[in-house]
Amino acid sequence: MKHIQLYIFILIFLQLTGYRVIAQDRLSELLDEADALVTANKPNEALAKTREALEINPDHHPALQKQINILFLMNDEKESLRLVDNAIRLYPDNPGYYYLRGIINNGREKYSKALDDFTQAIDLGSGSDMLYRSYLGRGVSYLNLTEYDQALSDLSTSIQQNDTVAGAYYSRGMVNYELRDYQAAIDDFLKILEFSEGNAELYFNLGMAYFRLEERDKACQNLNKACTMGNTNACRMSLMECAKGIPAVP
Repeated sequence: MKHIQLYIFILIFLQLTGYRVIAQDRLSELLDEADALVTANKPNEALAKTREALEINPDHHPALQKQINILFLMNDEKESLRLVDNAIRLYPDNPGYYYLRGIINNGREKYSKALDDFTQAIDLGSGSDMLYRSYLGRGVSYLNLTEYDQALSDLSTSIQQNDTVAGAYYSRGMVNYELRDYQAAIDDFLKILEFSEGNAELYFNLGMAYFRLEERDKACQNLNKACTMGNTNACRMSLMECAKGIPAVP
């Protein structure tokens, strides 16, 4: 009789284990599909994938966090904030939800609230991935509050932990520009071009940093590029400062 009971226990255990493996595989598939749909600019379909994942496991943090992210990308501020507030009540020791609420509060221009959220994420976070993102988010909050020394410290910490994030270099470049350390700003802006082709805003700010250092040729080169990419401020600046070097028509 004991052998039969043991056999039944083992059989049930194997069935449950197999179900968990299958469910976990399906969860991973659904979140991968959600990522692909977000990339394809199909947020509603991506949201449906996260809901399907949460039907399989309502406590699956990656699925819930992705759902909150997608809602925020869809500008559904009210629902994303409701979900993240509820998640923090249910899982107060999970730094990911504080990080997400910090991102949402930065988007709402509630920078002081965002500071508190990112600080809580940093205090709870143990992995380098969470920490570099939280320092980056808090650095952006400080930047928008014009607390430049604190912003510089946090952004530099973020870059020390992950030196491949273009957004960290851009934000630090803007801080350095505001601190009038124009060469440091240029170094940060140029670093971004190692990761991407750059955009009009980047070339405009790069041109302005060169302009402040009175490096006119490099300033005009970047301002003209920003202008051709559609930055109207760069066009005005280029017209005022760079057109002076164009020879007059005889």
